[in-house]
Amino acid sequence: MAIVEVIALAGAVTKISSSISSAVKAGKDMHSIMPAFGKLAGLEAQINLAETGKHKGFLGRLTSGEADAFEIASAKMAHKQAQADLKSVCQLYGPPGIWDMVVKEQAAARVRKRKALEEQAAKRDKFFAALSFSIGAVIAVVGSVLLFYGASFFAP
Repeated sequence: MAIVEVIALAGAVTKISSSISSAVKAGKDMHSIMPAFGKLAGLEAQINLAETGKHKGFLGRLTSGEADAFEIASAKMAHKQAQADLKSVCQLYGPPGIWDMVVKEQAAARVRKRKALEEQAAKRDKFFAALSFSIGAVIAVVGSVLLFYGASFFAP
C-alpha cells in the first residue's frame, strides 16, 4: 500500500471517525467495527511517519517546507480530536470495557502499520542509494574514458 499523502490524512481521520461514531451510536456489533479502528490506528502510524520525514524520498526530504509541517499538525489535531470523540461515544453507547479493547487493538494495529511503513521507506531508500551509486560509477567511468580519449587525441 502506498503512503497516503499528508494532506489527505486529516480528512481520512475525520471520515473514519465519523463512520465509527455512527456505527457505535446505531448499536452495531463492535467486532464488525474493529477493522475501522485498525484503519484509524494505521492513519496514526502514517501521521507519525510523516512527522519524522520518512514519508518522502531522498529528494522530497530536501524540499520539505512549512506547508508539510502545517498539514502534519492538522492531521495530528484531527486524530487527537477523533480519539477524544470516539472515547466518549464508546463509553456512552458501547458495551462495558469496549474502549479498553479498542485501545489494545489500535496499539497492535499501529505497531503493525508502523513496521510495514518503515520497511517500505527503508526499501525505497536502499533503492535510491543503489541507483545513486550506480549513476555515480557510470559517470566516473565515462569521465575517465573521455579524459583518456581527450588526452590521446590532443597529445603530440
